[in-house]
Amino acid sequence: MSSDWIQRRTRLIVWGIAGLVTVLVPLLFFTASHQYLRGVMAARIELRAREVSQLIAANPTMWRFEELRLSELLDRGVAQDRSESVELMGTDGSVVARSGPADTALKATLLHDIYDAGEVVGRLRSSYSLKPLLLKTLVVAMGSMAVAFLVVAVFWRLTLREIHESARALRESEHKYRSLYGSMKEGLAIHSVQPPGEPDAEPTLTLLDANPNCLAMFGLDRKAIQGADSFTTFGPGLREHQAELLDLDGTEGIASFELAVPGLARQYLVQAFSPVRGQIATLFEDITQRKRSEDERLNLERRLLHAQKLESLGILSGGIAHDFNNLLAAIQGFLNLAQIQLEPGSAALRHLDSMEQVLQRAADLTRQMLAYSGRGRFIVQPHSLNQVLHGMNDLVKVTVPKKISLSFDLAMGLPPIEADATQVQQVILNLLTNASEAVGGEEGAIRVATRAAQLGPGDVADGFQGQDLEPGSYVVLEVSDTGCGMSPEVLTRIFDPFYTTKSTGRGLGLSAILGILRGHRAGMQIDSRPGEGTTFRIYFRTSTQPLAANETKLRPPRAQLQGTVLLVDDEEMILSSVSDMLESMGLQVLLARDGRQAVARVQKEGGSLDLVLMDITMPQMDGLEALHQIRQLDARLPVILSSGYSEHESVHGSIGGQAASFLQKPYSIHDLYAMVTSHLGARSLGRKAGPVQGMLPF
Repeated sequence: MSSDWIQRRTRLIVWGIAGLVTVLVPLLFFTASHQYLRGVMAARIELRAREVSQLIAANPTMWRFEELRLSELLDRGVAQDRSESVELMGTDGSVVARSGPADTALKATLLHDIYDAGEVVGRLRSSYSLKPLLLKTLVVAMGSMAVAFLVVAVFWRLTLREIHESARALRESEHKYRSLYGSMKEGLAIHSVQPPGEPDAEPTLTLLDANPNCLAMFGLDRKAIQGADSFTTFGPGLREHQAELLDLDGTEGIASFELAVPGLARQYLVQAFSPVRGQIATLFEDITQRKRSEDERLNLERRLLHAQKLESLGILSGGIAHDFNNLLAAIQGFLNLAQIQLEPGSAALRHLDSMEQVLQRAADLTRQMLAYSGRGRFIVQPHSLNQVLHGMNDLVKVTVPKKISLSFDLAMGLPPIEADATQVQQVILNLLTNASEAVGGEEGAIRVATRAAQLGPGDVADGFQGQDLEPGSYVVLEVSDTGCGMSPEVLTRIFDPFYTTKSTGRGLGLSAILGILRGHRAGMQIDSRPGEGTTFRIYFRTSTQPLAANETKLRPPRAQLQGTVLLVDDEEMILSSVSDMLESMGLQVLLARDGRQAVARVQKEGGSLDLVLMDITMPQMDGLEALHQIRQLDARLPVILSSGYSEHESVHGSIGGQAASFLQKPYSIHDLYAMVTSHLGARSLGRKAGPVQGMLPF
């Protein structure tokens, strides 16, 4: 409805009212005045007729001759303006008497019969002029016209101004609506609720219009969609909410749901409402990026929880390995002392040697636990990954069942890797064991392959999130099987210690691999789907150093030592076993049970000390802080740090490289002798040592 149409209709109404006022008021005035005048005339003629009848009744034979008297009688009550005439007529129509003018224009006539003894003997005819009434009506008409024009002028001035302002406001509102409709970020579609064509059918929605953003979102054409079925246009996802949308018709409710349109990799939030009865409006908001951000946030949260869980397990396993290494160190010391006290041909010596082998296996287990915690000590040097695999032939044959076909695809000419060979073998064995269990008792295949790879920044960011990997050259170890594969739920738990999809967990499993790889700063990728097998890819850093040549090292003769050693440890078993080993080498041993006692001993003994062998983890004052204070007292005093943990970054990072060396528990008497000898030699250069006599029996 346009403003021009409203103005035209308003003009017609105003002029119609003015015309009615101009016509109806004079007409009503004339009609009412004429009725009143006619009533007065009728009363007058009736009065005269009564008087004439009385005169005739008094003189019935002579009334025709009483003309003068009758004229006076008829002249009574006639208006002064002489606009009225009265005539007395006989039965034959002859005029007997008259009063007033005989002929007047624009006159009205009234007749009244005169009776004598029940018979009509004459008739009175009264005529009156309408000119005065018409003149008054003309004056009233002119006044009504003036009033009508005044009403028109006032109404035109007030009402049409309001109409003009309303029309302008309507145009502005319509312009704002058009601007909002065309520029709103969300997609807006207007649907019409169509009644069902059949009695049992449900109503449906057809598209009336859509704003430009809605057309752009879904790639639609405005002319093509008008009148089209809404559920066909926006896909089956909208039809799933058909009942919910139709229930909104004519209500103030709002429906909200998410929609995915086939063929578009987008996600939309739909909010629907009913602006008027018979119509449904839907707002489409593209939430694809928001959903991706939410998914990324959830993935990051899952990875963070996984990292926190691994960190907690690493702390637990590291603490257990540390305490266990302390026990093994004491056992190793007492065992070595027993060995050196027996004759070479003693039967008990063979059993002690076997016990030492078992102890080494226990030490290997603790190294695995330290590797899982990321605190393992590795002998890192250049190695050929292919040579490491070749050296495991016997172990591989025992690990993989005969039903499983094992194949190798080893690339030639691979660069060496920086790794600990023993730990790499542990990784390979764990992967082969895991692949064998995945295949199970069925026939299957396991493939071991090596190749070179170059990782760029994008490859590291996309494929190794959360792993300490840098771009560069790598050698890839790939172990794939045709086993049962793993579901996403299983993949989230495969690094948990003692977790297995079999009946019970049996060890650190893949968690040990993760710790070893973390220590090597290597990367891992896993591809697995249920029923399609699993592939593990391990990425080892390449080394710039050449492979070391294999040389057989001969053990030199062990001579008696001379000097004073301060042994510092909070474990009584360590103090007992290590002090006995040091004394068996010919050394004098002083004891301290924490860092404070060690500092006090150094301050008291002064230059008489030749060496300090000190544990790192102790109560009151740990070894690192004690070392710092010892260096302030005597900067040249050699100090050997020892711990159930490996030589980690805190040793060198905390003291700036001041430690003479590091000895990890458990250590044998041979390792202890070699370490002590090297430092006693450096200390004895500054003073004269006494004669050394005898050779040690180890």
